[in-house]
Amino acid sequence: MYIEKKSRVRVSVIVYSYGMNYYERIDRSVSFIESHLAENFSIEDAADAAYMSVSHFYRMFLSIAGFTVKEYIRRRRIACAAEELNADPGIRIIDTAVKYGYTSADAFTRAFREEFGMNPSELRNCTDTQFLKGFRRISIMDEYFELTGGDIVKDYPDIKLLKKLQDMKVACYKSFGPEPENHAFAEMKKWVMKNGIRFNAKNENGESAYRIFGFNNPDPTNPASDETYGYEVCVTIDDGLYERLHDAPEYGSHEDYPEVMRKTIYGGMFAVVSIKRDEHNDVGTGIMKGWQRFSTWLELSRYMWDSRQYLEEHLGFSDDNEHTGGVDLYMPVRSPSRKTAAFVHPVPETIEPVRTAYYRVAGSDSEQAAREAWQVMLSFAEKHRLDPAASRIFMFGSGFDPNPPFFHEIMITIPDGLTFSDSLVKEKVFQGGNYMTVMTDLKHLLETWGTMDQWRKETKTKAGKFQWVEEWFLPGLAFPETGIKVWYPVQYREE
Repeated sequence: MYIEKKSRVRVSVIVYSYGMNYYERIDRSVSFIESHLAENFSIEDAADAAYMSVSHFYRMFLSIAGFTVKEYIRRRRIACAAEELNADPGIRIIDTAVKYGYTSADAFTRAFREEFGMNPSELRNCTDTQFLKGFRRISIMDEYFELTGGDIVKDYPDIKLLKKLQDMKVACYKSFGPEPENHAFAEMKKWVMKNGIRFNAKNENGESAYRIFGFNNPDPTNPASDETYGYEVCVTIDDGLYERLHDAPEYGSHEDYPEVMRKTIYGGMFAVVSIKRDEHNDVGTGIMKGWQRFSTWLELSRYMWDSRQYLEEHLGFSDDNEHTGGVDLYMPVRSPSRKTAAFVHPVPETIEPVRTAYYRVAGSDSEQAAREAWQVMLSFAEKHRLDPAASRIFMFGSGFDPNPPFFHEIMITIPDGLTFSDSLVKEKVFQGGNYMTVMTDLKHLLETWGTMDQWRKETKTKAGKFQWVEEWFLPGLAFPETGIKVWYPVQYREE
């Protein structure tokens, strides 16, 4: 299998023909159906409106809307007929039945009774007509997407906000090396064939039985020591198959998975954009440009990047599991539900390069990792009798990513004359940089980081590329802390 080599950046994008994702295409077919409910049209006509084959249209409509297209048309026609009969008592029932595609009054009556629990004639004497609001037109885009307004829609019509992607249980395989995409897909292909399944298989409802995702693991924007990186391929699976697999190792290990394993991909809100293959059958260039659009869109939007896993969904496979379609990529975002620039007044400050002793710990339990890091460093400070008045404590970690593994690193500044040898604590120069700072406390720490991120966007301040940190103020180098200063890296305008 040939997988296009992509720019090694953290990226999220979607690929469909005609520049529309499946949600938009199904929404377009719904608009067609609604405007022709009183006319004689075919399912082929509705599929054409969605730019899909009939079989694919059936599957995607059911998958996205939650019921078949025929059921939707039938129930919408009955609902419209009921509304018309209720609005004008002078309309003959048979005329309304014929208008909405029923060849006899009996057939219409049976369908009406099944939908509303009464005959059409009984509607004439019914005073409670609230039930007529039961089956309304669906709006795919309103249901699944949060729409933005203003110039951003005009400038970025291809980027949509998916309100909620559900959590997914997946089988996964990661390859680490110079061309990990090809190897990861090759191993996953062996696994699905061994289990008698295909990437393009359908379930009993005619839906795609599997969704195929991929992403860089570990993130190649921060390579270890060379140009190799990892790529992980994931395939959604049912509970039975999930139970037969072992848990995948923690994120970030620089080695192949020993076998196809299992994990849960966490959903949530995602920004999505559609990329299609070019005339040379290449999608890699489009993915890179898509990420660039995400970056500028995020700066202009009211949304903030969220630290959940970005995803690349591979679409379209042949019967022999060769990838023939595009790639759906999702960038995790969140809405700002916190105070913004009007309520925060950050102060510009600079950290000059300084010698530090540091300890970093990673693990699946964030609180346990943090406790260990603090214990090691405070013990180090006590052992070497560091001066509380002269020592500064900085902390950073994996942020507020809800997914393990988590890491925490604590740095304590040390005097020039201090030398030490320790099995855990190491020495380095913290380079620092230019920051905007805000004082906060532990209770409001998460809120403060979110506020600062929104402040930066609203003030169009460029983020710095150096390390974000929190400075913890511990009198006597012991808890409890008296405050925490958030150091948000920025590029000053004069730079």
